[in-house]
Parts: sequence; structure tokens; C-alpha cells
Amino acid sequence: MKNERPYIICLMMTSVDGKILGEKWGNGKEMETLRGKFEHIHEEIGIKAWIVGRTTMEKDFTDFEKPIIKRTHSAVDRIDFTGKHDASGRFAIALDGHARLGWKEATLQGDHVITILTEKVKDGYLAHLQEIGVSYIFAGKDEIDLTLALKKLRKLFGIEKLMLEGGARINGSFLQAGLIDEFHQLLLPIADGGLETSSVFEIDPKIKENAASLMKLKNVKQIEDDVLWLTYTF
Repeated sequence: MKNERPYIICLMMTSVDGKILGEKWGNGKEMETLRGKFEHIHEEIGIKAWIVGRTTMEKDFTDFEKPIIKRTHSAVDRIDFTGKHDASGRFAIALDGHARLGWKEATLQGDHVITILTEKVKDGYLAHLQEIGVSYIFAGKDEIDLTLALKKLRKLFGIEKLMLEGGARINGSFLQAGLIDEFHQLLLPIADGGLETSSVFEIDPKIKENAASLMKLKNVKQIEDDVLWLTYTF
């Protein structure tokens, strides 16, 4: 049920042909201005808790830090761990089922870090997270159960609204599971054209259902620099 999990808003910045990964679009002044629209709209929407996949987190935020495995001679129980955090409700959340992200501190740009894991992770990894105060929750034995993860985020941390910000496979997983309530697309006045560039939603053909997901257009707003802000509901 929706009231058992956070309300999910997916916010993505795309070219007119639906491509993401803006680092491929050049580094000129105009392109930097366009890329800056994402954070501006993120702040305008005002949701303090945000979630991304492992690939996006290590590429854009942790700079490919290697995971730290602490030496430990005792087993660590597979029990959710809540690190110390304030009441601001600001959370940076990573989906990292196989514990590949390296964390050095419990905050990211001032937001408390929560990582979502499977029970297969090493004891030493959990011991390190406890030591530095990073919160973690378990959402499956071998693969992440998104519905379970979302329920725990609401129950343990009181997160009522959550911003989903990629990448393509994570967005696709949420879409496939029917876990997106709104989709906000910042349509930039650029064309990518790259065959190798990811699109907003990508779902493994092995699990994709035949039907497309129908959305309803809620709002269209033209903002500065010829950017369109499209809002859809599911």
C-alpha cells in the first residue's frame, strides 16, 4: 500500500531524445548552465531525502572509493542499523545490494547516509559502517526487494517523500514495480544522438512486461534557457 512507503517522485534531466548522463554533452559554459538546472529544480521541489543506484552514487558522489572491510573476529547480525542523525530529514540513500560503495563518513553534502544492502555482504563491511555511523537496512537475501526497502525507509526514518534520481536501471526497476508516483522531466534543448547513451528508464528484457506504463501530463512549464519542466503522474 502507498501509505506504507514514501511517496516517490522521479526527477531526471534529459536531452530531447530522452538521453541522460550529461557528462557526455560537453563542458562549455552554456552546457554547464543547463546542467545546473537539475539542482535548482531539486531544491525547488523541496524533498530532502533522495535515492540513487550504486553506479550513480560512486560516479557522481563517492568518486569510486573502494569499500572498506574492517577486520572482525565475530559475526555481525543481519539487523538494520540506524546511525546517529539529526531531525532535519535530510537523507542520501544508496541502493547497493553487493556492498561495492566505499564510505568514509556518515554524511554526504550534509545529508545522513543510508545504504540499502542484501544479507550477502561481508561482516567487516557492516562493522565499518557501524564504526563511522552510516545507517544501513537489509532488503533481501541475494537481491534487493524495493518494496521492502521503501517500507523500512518510512518506518525506521520517517521518510514520507523520496526523490528518485537514477540511474537508468534503478529508475527502470522502480517503474517495473509500480513504485513511482510522479515523474519530473527537465527537457534540455539539446540532442544527444548517441547509441551508447542510457535513457531515463531501462528494464532488463528478461523481466520487462509487454505493456508500457501510462502517465498523465500534470503540468508543463518553460523555465530559463529554453528548458521545459514536464510533470507527469502515474
